[in-house]
Amino acid sequence: MAILIRNLFIFFIITIAFAGLYGFWQLENQLRQVTYSEFRYCMDNHDLVATTFKGNKVIAEHAAGDKYSTIVPNPEKLISELQDRNIQINFEKDRSELIFQAITIIYILLLLVTIVISLSKKKKIEEENKFASDKLILPDSGHKVVTFDDVAGIPEALEELQEIVNFLKEPGQFEKIGAVSPKGVLLQGPPGTGKTLLARAIAGEAKVPFYSFSGSDFVEMFVGVGASRVRDIFKEAKTNAPCIIFIDEIDAVGGSRAGSSSAGGQDERSQTLNALLVEMDGFSTSDTIVVIAATNRPDILDSALRRPGRFDRQVNILAPDLKGRRKILQVHGQKVALSPSVDINEIAHMVPGFTGAELANLVNEAALMAARVGKETVHLVDFELARDRILMGVERKGVILSEYDRKVLSFHEAGHAIIAKSIPNADPVLKITIVPRGRLLGQTQQVSLNDRSSQSVEFLKGRLVILMGGRAAEELAFQHKTSGAQNDIVKATEIATSMICKWGMSDVIGPQAMTIDDSGFLDGASQRLEMSDETSLIVDKEIRKLLNNAYAEALKILGREYYLLKQLAAILLEVETLDDEEFEIVMNYPFTDKIAAGIKATHNCLDCVASGTCIHSKLKK
Repeated sequence: MAILIRNLFIFFIITIAFAGLYGFWQLENQLRQVTYSEFRYCMDNHDLVATTFKGNKVIAEHAAGDKYSTIVPNPEKLISELQDRNIQINFEKDRSELIFQAITIIYILLLLVTIVISLSKKKKIEEENKFASDKLILPDSGHKVVTFDDVAGIPEALEELQEIVNFLKEPGQFEKIGAVSPKGVLLQGPPGTGKTLLARAIAGEAKVPFYSFSGSDFVEMFVGVGASRVRDIFKEAKTNAPCIIFIDEIDAVGGSRAGSSSAGGQDERSQTLNALLVEMDGFSTSDTIVVIAATNRPDILDSALRRPGRFDRQVNILAPDLKGRRKILQVHGQKVALSPSVDINEIAHMVPGFTGAELANLVNEAALMAARVGKETVHLVDFELARDRILMGVERKGVILSEYDRKVLSFHEAGHAIIAKSIPNADPVLKITIVPRGRLLGQTQQVSLNDRSSQSVEFLKGRLVILMGGRAAEELAFQHKTSGAQNDIVKATEIATSMICKWGMSDVIGPQAMTIDDSGFLDGASQRLEMSDETSLIVDKEIRKLLNNAYAEALKILGREYYLLKQLAAILLEVETLDDEEFEIVMNYPFTDKIAAGIKATHNCLDCVASGTCIHSKLKK
């Protein structure tokens, strides 16, 4: 309201000044006005030479040069008299009236424009002031309070951040000894690992106000808006100290300024980042404000943002290990009705590499699966179905495969499974299925008993052989290749490329990196470094050598176990899905040499499994 009153006051001052100038001009150009009687007397007794009519107004001019004006009640009668006396008659429009009307219209328009601009500025200022307050979450505002009890699977990060909580609770304890708490904490890690949840838990533990923003909140079309918002945020935060300012996805505004242009949106980001740097550097030791930021691209952040004094602490939040997954499942499992038979440890083994968000989604999907069929509690089978839905997608019941395609698919998946069982130290097979799900027609799932912090050359080479097992099984059984091995070949090529170009596992090239990862914590393709044509040929030759050797080894293993390959493919063709226990039955059935010889000569599961006479037909039960 103050802005509107100020602008209107200025407008009225300008209007009064303009009206004064107009009045002065009117006085300067104003003729002497006489009565109509005086005009008649002068017309009859003096030498009147010319008259000018402006409506009812008449300007008279005498031979002596005298001019005056009067108002005529009947202009037509006067005109005929002037014509009889041969006096010059002129007609003009009354411009003063038109000028007055134009000024009135302009005045009204300017008044309306002043009011609109004043109100828009007032609204903009209110929005800027409201920007920070709308993002404020107070401890007693009714929002759900998140504490460290709601965060599991990252004990190292919790221990690191407990000091921040202590500083917000009792800053005097640190000030006595002269210690200064970190001004900023940068949480970096893959998506879904709990960075935002951890920031809220810090505020919940310390019971302080919590401002939550996203990096994109500061990036606007108009240059300077983001910088203004940053200043307003820190100004308001100081009034609510101690408090926490959380900026999610800070890479949207804190990207490196090196080599960037200074036009358009880039200039807006640069100004916003500069304002953020200045505000974080301007904290006094008595300002109990902690800035927490989260990103999954720390590699692109500006170096000035990450230096000590701004973001002093950089905490990596990674996917949880087996113990962490177990604790996260326990936290989320309390929200659903679990069956007493559910073993959390078994579920944690089923989902290696899952992040906290994926584990929460797993529990929710399992509960949905159970509710869909009318169960009162969630069972282990529901978790298995939920895991398949997350990893492979929804079952494609509308896909109709020909009998020949189903046979090819059965041999393909059986080849993967048999080689996985034959390779030493390979991850055990969890499930084999030829039921189409998502983009996959079938899958052989493996799960590691323990999380691997590193992978040996032998393990990786065995992984290549397993991936080549599907193509090798197709060639042995049908003497031709299909496109079903596309995904396997892509994965095998990625592993072989990493072995040669990233991990230095080639005796020819040696420990030399040929590619680098430039995607931070996000999944992305590696970038190959510059190398000579000769070196590039050697690299390609080493990759090809690994893949060819793996394929040859797969053919060798399956050729040796061809009868078992046919048995497993026949059973898959009938039952479509085998779990780990059923797979072990197939692999460990106690044949005698005599029986085995007779079966190899005469028995074919593909022919007899449908009749129920196959030795493995009990798996259908």
